[in-house]
Amino acid sequence: MNERTGPASVMLSRAATGAVERIGFWGTVLLPATYIPVLYGLDEQLKLPTLSVLVTLNVLCLLAGRRHLN
Repeated sequence: MNERTGPASVMLSRAATGAVERIGFWGTVLLPATYIPVLYGLDEQLKLPTLSVLVTLNVLCLLAGRRHLN
């Protein structure tokens, strides 16, 4: 059996998927706690772009970690 298609590669793939799901889940949970401190210390011109990046990152974490607890 080819090593790339064998059981070791399947287990590694599942482990990597599980790690991404855990990171996404906890990113979704913990990232909103950073909104207020980060935005409080920024200049007025940087608040909207920073908030946009934080919300986009939160949505990406939500998509990655949505199956973690299932």
